[in-house]
Parts: sequence; C-alpha cells; structure tokens
Amino acid sequence: MNSKWITIQLGYVLGASSLLTAIVYFFATNWEQLNRWEKFVPAFLLILGFYGLSVWLSNQAGRQFLSKLSLFASCVSFGVGAGLIGQTYNSHADSYTLFAIWFIPAFLFAIWTRWQPFYILAYILGHLAYCFYFFPQGEGRGDSEGVQIAIWVGLAIANGILYLLTERGILHSSLLKWISFQAGIGILLMLSNSYAFEDYGIYMNLPLVAILAAAVWYSHKTRNKAYLLFSGLWISAAITFKYIELIVHYYNELFFIASLVFVIVFIGANVKFMTFIRAWQPAEKPRNGELGGEEVEHDKSEGDFTKWIVRVLTVSVVIIGSLLGSLTVVGIVTLVLGFENPENVLMGFGLVVVTGMIFLNKLNALVRYTILISGLLLGAGAAVFAENVAVLFAFLALTIAAFIYIAGTVHRIFFFLAAILITAAILSNWINSSVVIMTIIAGLLFILFAGGQVIRNAAVRQPVLYSSYPSLLLTLFALTFMTESAWYYITNALFFVLVVLALVISKQLKIRWIFAWSMGFWTAFLVYKYYDLAWKLLHKSVTFAMIGILILIFTLWYEKRHRLEAAEPEASPSANDKTNRILIAVLVLLQIAAMSIQIGKSEYLLSHGQLVKLQLEPLDPRSLIQGDYVRLRYTISQPPILDSKNGEVPSKQKIAVVLAPNTATGVHEFSRVYTNGEVLGPGEVRINGTRTGYEGIKYGIETYFIPEGTGRNYEQHAKFAEVKVSAGGDAILERLLLQQTVVQ
Repeated sequence: MNSKWITIQLGYVLGASSLLTAIVYFFATNWEQLNRWEKFVPAFLLILGFYGLSVWLSNQAGRQFLSKLSLFASCVSFGVGAGLIGQTYNSHADSYTLFAIWFIPAFLFAIWTRWQPFYILAYILGHLAYCFYFFPQGEGRGDSEGVQIAIWVGLAIANGILYLLTERGILHSSLLKWISFQAGIGILLMLSNSYAFEDYGIYMNLPLVAILAAAVWYSHKTRNKAYLLFSGLWISAAITFKYIELIVHYYNELFFIASLVFVIVFIGANVKFMTFIRAWQPAEKPRNGELGGEEVEHDKSEGDFTKWIVRVLTVSVVIIGSLLGSLTVVGIVTLVLGFENPENVLMGFGLVVVTGMIFLNKLNALVRYTILISGLLLGAGAAVFAENVAVLFAFLALTIAAFIYIAGTVHRIFFFLAAILITAAILSNWINSSVVIMTIIAGLLFILFAGGQVIRNAAVRQPVLYSSYPSLLLTLFALTFMTESAWYYITNALFFVLVVLALVISKQLKIRWIFAWSMGFWTAFLVYKYYDLAWKLLHKSVTFAMIGILILIFTLWYEKRHRLEAAEPEASPSANDKTNRILIAVLVLLQIAAMSIQIGKSEYLLSHGQLVKLQLEPLDPRSLIQGDYVRLRYTISQPPILDSKNGEVPSKQKIAVVLAPNTATGVHEFSRVYTNGEVLGPGEVRINGTRTGYEGIKYGIETYFIPEGTGRNYEQHAKFAEVKVSAGGDAILERLLLQQTVVQ
C-alpha cells in the first residue's frame, strides 16, 4: 500500500478519534448553560451529519475508508446521544440498557461493513451491557455463589461462541477472535479460585482443564503457532495459581518437601518429553524418487512446527518451574529450615545460582533457565525486601551479563526487563519521589530505544527494541497521571507527541509491532484521560477538539499536496453494497426514532406527571460516558414490606408501592404495597419499582447528573428530591433541593 496514503489514512483516524473524544467529554461535562434542546439538537445533527458525510464519501472515488470512518463516528454519536438523553432526564447512569441499545447498531454495522472498529466496539458494548445487567454498579445483588458462577460461565460461553464464529469465518475479525479466546479462558480460570468461590470453585477446575486441553488440541491440529503459545501460557498460569491455592490450604513442612520433589520430577519429565519431541518425525522421510518438491516442502513445515512446539513447551515449563520452585524454596527456607534471617539465605542462594547458570551453557536448557530465573526472583526479591543496595547492584550486573551471554530473543527480553526493574528498586533507596524515579527510568528507556536502532546485531537489537519501547510508553503513560503543575502538561505533551510520531513513522515503515503498541496506548490515552481528575472535562474537550482539528487540517493539506501519489486503493464493488446501504439508512433512522421516542416519553411525563417530594441520601461517583452524578437513596428505598395482607415481596421482582403525603413536612412517604385495581386516596401516588436484594427497591430515579466537581456539595446538602410520577406509576427525577436552595 502507498506510504503516503497510509499517512493520510492514519491522519484521519487520529483527527477523528480526537474530535469524537472531545464530543464525549463535552457532553459529559453536563454544562449548566445548555438547556435540554440545546443539548439534543447537536446530538441529532452529529448522527445525521456523520451519516450524510458517509453516504457522500461512499459515492466519491477513493473515499471508501473515510466513508466507513464517518459511519463509525455516526454510531459513536448515537451512543453519546443515548447517554445524553439519560443524563438530561437523570437516568441510565452506567445502566445495561444504555450499552444494550448502543450495541445493536454497532453489531449490525459490523456485520454489514465487516470493518474491525465496529466489531471491537460491539464486543465492548456487549460485555458492558451483560456485566451491568447482572452486576449493576454500586449495588449488592446478594446472589448465591452458584448464581454468580452461572453468570460468569454464561459470559465465558459467549466468548467461546464468538471464537468459533470468527474461526469459522462467519464473523470476520482476527482481533475479536484473539480477544474472545483470552477472555473465555481467563474467566474460567477466575471461577476455579476456591477462595473466591468456596463451594463450587473446585468443580470449575474440570471445565478449565477441558477447555485448556481443547485449546492445545485445536491449536496443534490447525498448526496455529500463536494460539498454541497462548494456550501454553494459560496452562502455566493455571498451574501456578493452583499451586498457590494448595500452599494456602496446606502450609506445612511436608507440603514444601513434597513440592520440591514435584518440581524436580516435573522438570525431569519434561526434559525427557522434549527430547522425544525433538526426535519425533510426524511424517516419514522421503525416499529417493518417491516424493516430489511439494511433499518435501510439507515435510519441512512439519519440522518447523515441531520446533515451535518445543519452544512453547520450554517457555511454559520454565515459567511453571521457576515460579513453583521459587515458592517452594521460600517455604523450605522459612518453614522447614526455620532460618532467622531468611532474606540473607535467599540473597546468597540467588547470587550463587544465577552466576553459575549464566556460564553453564552446556546444561539442559530447561533446567538451566528454570534454576536461573528462580534464583533471580528469590535473590533480587529478597534484596528489595531487605533494601540491600549492594546486592541489588550485584544482581543488576548479573542480569546484564545474562543478557550478553545468553542468546534468544525471549530470554534477552526477560533479562532486559529484569534489569530495568532492579534499577528502579535501586533508585527507590536513594530517591523518595516515585515521579522522579519513573522520569529517570523513562529517560533511560528512551536512550536505550534510540540507541537500539543503531545496533547491527539483530539478535541484540530486537530484544532491546521489543523491551524498551513498550516499557517507555507504559512509564510515560503512568507519568501523565502522577505528575503535577507544569510537569503534568509536559509529560502529557511528550507522551502525545511520541505516540503520534511513532504511529506515523511505524505505519510508513510498516513496523507492525511498534504501530500496534502505539495505537493501543493512543486509545488508552483518550479513554483514561476521562478519569484524570487533574484536568476538567471541559478543558479536555476543548484541547482534544483543537488537536483533532489541527490533525485534520494537516491531513487535508498533505493529501492535497500528494493527491496523485496518495490515491486510495479502489475496492472492488460488492453485490451487497446497495442492500447494505439501504439497511444502514434504515438503521440510522431507527436510531433517531428511538432517541425521539425516549425524549417524547420523558417530556410528556414531566408535563403531565404529579409532583412529589422525597427524602434522600446522595453519593458521588462518575458514569462511564455521562460524567459526574450523585447516586440517590430514598427513605422509600427501604420500606417495611411486610404486612398481614401482602406478606413478603419476593426479591428481584417488579413491585409498585403507594406513597402518601405527610401533611407536616410535605414529603411523600411509603404507605403500602400497591394492589392492582385499587383506588388511591387524596394525594396518594403509585410508583413502580424493582426489588433488588440488599439495595431495597429501585424506582429508576436513583441518579442525578451534576456539573463536574460539585458532588461533595450535593452529598452534604441535598436533602430532598422533586419527582414527577405518571398515572401509570413511572417516575422521572426533576430536581434536587439543597436545603433551602432549589437545583434545576
């Protein structure tokens, strides 16, 4: 693909993502100067405007990418609009309904366009809807352990289905396939924790083992090296977690002695097994004149795959052996042998073992690396605990020596990262400021990354670059939240400039791993800045809007200058294009209709509902996309449900109650559970709710959106709420009363 077109494509992505971020941040500010219609009209215009731009671009030569990007912006604008309606009428703060409604168009757009951003957006929204449905934010459901496990198993099954759909080509997203694979196994591993799930956690080991075995078998069958590697890593993680569970259950001398024997047998058995694998030939060697070139090539690929299996097994066994061995040695030193100063023993053990293993290059690789890493974990860890700088310097020298003398990209990445962590530990003994330490580490990583570019030896250059760049991004990203005053703006600017430059350069030079890391941190920067309390949302909105506009202006100028050289590759027309356009147009109109209906229903209730005054107790969280709000609890949230007529109302079921006015205070209070068909008395109102476990009854009026930073004032002074209730029992929160002050 043309490098100049790649730059233009990336410029539009960065500019559009900055503008969309600015839009989300702006509406999340809940700006008081805007009335309801001044908020709604821009939301509708954004949805229709981006969709219209998408249609127009789709009819222009070489604008298919921009057409899809505009359609994606329209979909994001719909989510913002749905959240804005909830914000305006004080409802749906992180409710599953908001994400479920948004999920529908995102998923359909993904199916019709097969564009990866829609798949990922739909995946995220679907999971948010599922989790918020079963685990509403800030609510205690009180579900039994069996019900909780069933909920999580349902999510694991959903991810398994997604993996199969992408694997079979029904859904077209390699990234979605990878994410669902990791998520499904991760959920099952979590459920097998016998401490978090005391009654049923032990039984969840069976499906965990089954799915891990199936993952290994299928990855081997399909010759998928990447998924075979991840399967091996998950097996390593599972064995390690199971071992830790056993330690907690059986913390005694006999257990650690048995563990030591197990680790020795485990390593020895795997040494024998991998010797067998190396010698194993899945296909017979070709005899003279029997096989042609095609079969010989196939035989070579079988040999390469066998080597990959050996590498996966080596990594998995080393991880398991080193972690289990380290924990076992700690148990033997502290519990079995009972040393008074075990940290000194562990430091000495680590120094001797690491030094020996660096130079014993003829020792079996499995045994060597397992003992070496165990010694490094134990010795350096004990030195950090004891704050022994001299020993830390010794281990720093050993990690550098290991990086030099032990070949292999994975090994050198490990020793590089270990050296950086040890350096940070040394600095922490001299410098009290974590910001200064991380700034020094960031500078060191930048020097190493820049210097790594000129290293000629690829075996050394690659691990230096693979380790230093992601570590540099992570360190700078952390500093964007930790720094204050002028340093805050400097670190944010440095991070922003570094990531944007890296994205442009890596895309042009087709360095995929740098581009992937940079795009991941760019996305994280846009998302997590939302929660950065050092900077007002409105200021962030203006800043990102300016950045987006500048990037788009530069991109347009660059495209105009290189128009002939940077033509977008023409996509072959599809037979389904016309049908998809019709379906997309209908879906956009349905989005507008859904928002309009919600606004109409809310406005009708505000105009015709009966006004009641309720006593409340507010709290102060932040919604994912809607900004700050106070979570409200009312005196009617925990009414006395029991009476001789109605008995106990079952939990988690719909309920309607009757409120009657207190003539002395003017506050409506719980009177009784509503019975279908009963006639209400003077001043009484029926209000619908849902019984929700420990939270009592929810009426759908438990959130009130506020300007950023005013939550503490509402917590301290908000005493009452004015609510409009329809004849059918539906309620909408109109305003709060701050003691004698009315808040519109």
